[in-house]
Amino acid sequence: MTIETAALMFKTTVEKYGDRTAMRKKEYGLWRDISWNEYYEQARAVGAALISMGLEAGECVSIIGDNCPEWVIIDMGVQCAGGVAVGVYSTNAWPQVEYVISNSDSKFFFVENEEQLDKWLQFRDNVPCLKKVIVWDLEGLRHFEDEMVMTFDALLEMGRKTYQKDPGPFDTRMRQVTPEDVSMLIYTSGTTGPPKGAMLTHRNLMWMGQAITRENPMSDQDEVLSFLPLCHVFEQLFSVMGHITHGYTVNFIENLDTVTDNMIEVSPTVGYAVPRIWEKYLSAVYIRMSDATWFKKLVFGLALKIGKKRATLMMNFKPVPFALEMLYKLAHFAVFRKLKERMGFDRMRIAYSGAAPISPDVLHFFQSIGVNLIEGYGQTEDTGVTCVSRVGRVKFGTVGPPITGTEVKIAEDGEILVKSPSVFKGYYKNPEATAETIKDGWLYSGDVGQID
Repeated sequence: MTIETAALMFKTTVEKYGDRTAMRKKEYGLWRDISWNEYYEQARAVGAALISMGLEAGECVSIIGDNCPEWVIIDMGVQCAGGVAVGVYSTNAWPQVEYVISNSDSKFFFVENEEQLDKWLQFRDNVPCLKKVIVWDLEGLRHFEDEMVMTFDALLEMGRKTYQKDPGPFDTRMRQVTPEDVSMLIYTSGTTGPPKGAMLTHRNLMWMGQAITRENPMSDQDEVLSFLPLCHVFEQLFSVMGHITHGYTVNFIENLDTVTDNMIEVSPTVGYAVPRIWEKYLSAVYIRMSDATWFKKLVFGLALKIGKKRATLMMNFKPVPFALEMLYKLAHFAVFRKLKERMGFDRMRIAYSGAAPISPDVLHFFQSIGVNLIEGYGQTEDTGVTCVSRVGRVKFGTVGPPITGTEVKIAEDGEILVKSPSVFKGYYKNPEATAETIKDGWLYSGDVGQID
């Protein structure tokens, strides 16, 4: 049976894994585990509380903050309650935050901390649709009082009591969610005007949760590190969609300054980042080698030469001679193995680069040292992925074939057109832009490409 709503998929995964670790977060120097049961119990409390405070099915709830368990707990709580989760970039200035809250007609607003709460205080009188603002990190806010503001802990307590007293409203709402209901709004950067809210349905998300792992499989034994913005579809693919579909473990970074340290500690089995991050790792290797002894430089140079020769053959789909493969194994044992350990890539089975084109040199380097870095292509409007390379079949200058179930064709003017179950429902309150983007079932991407 195909499960086509996030609420049902979440509940099914929780029933399967129970007390197994779903998420980890590093706090005060220690990693804290959160089980699937805890995840569900808190999400249910969020959903029950929101319903009791007047959240109707199909209404929006906005979330602003850095990656943490609370973010995804709120996200799933909203979706299970039949609501629409709307992520806001934590780096946005208050006018941009106001635009998203106002445009989405959000009824509730979850904020991480004092910094994010201050943004709401700048425009509170301009968004009368908001019923409540909920804060989860109270540092600096212990004595703050406002009738519009409540703490996340108080909301959880309210939700638990509400559900205990009468589980009916939440359970019914969760059952009533349909595959065609909008589950999240993702605001795309407005290059030609204000940002537009892309409506992704439960069917879009659940289909993509399965599709991204069809060619490059993931299992419940995998671990990922969550550090890209959760309001971006790329992070949602792994921290929410793939997570509730496959039951692996999501590890949240302490903060953006500790990404490299946390990467080493966790050593994820599946990696993903935007090209800029992969470029930073590459630069760090060369900076470190510039300070090395002449002997280390010599050994690294020889090993990299062997690795690049092998990677070039593989990326052009040519056989690797036995002697070169043996030399590579020696180079891996002597050099690359230690190098990957120092970066936290030693367990990484597969790594993805997306959201922007990556330099072939960067791709070539990681393939050379034995990191299976592959490139994907997609956009928010087709739930993040259109094409992705397969492990062992990465070709320079291409983004791989379309994922299974997706059709791609090139229009006469070179524009990439996409037809897939992942194509979004349209732009929120913007039928004109929707009509320009979806024509006869095809998504007009706005990107130019060619088929190899």
